[in-house]
Amino acid sequence: MSCLISMNSFELIVITALIAIFLSDNQSSNELNVLGNLIVSIGSLMLTIAAQKQAKESKNNDDNLICDLEKKLEDLQKQIQKIKR
Repeated sequence: MSCLISMNSFELIVITALIAIFLSDNQSSNELNVLGNLIVSIGSLMLTIAAQKQAKESKNNDDNLICDLEKKLEDLQKQIQKIKR
């Protein structure tokens, strides 16, 4: 899978076209419709899963940032209290 990520856009287009041609060879229009819809459905579900993972990662990053900021705020408040004494 990492080899797909490292490819440039033109290489990816060529490979995708070759796969489409290979899968389409000797298929009826009904078979092509079924196969195409199946591939689109799989792609849609994968995008949904990726979006959910990204949202969770973003929330975790935000939660960590908030926690760090709260700790820094506490430290600053302690330093202010020391200065006031």
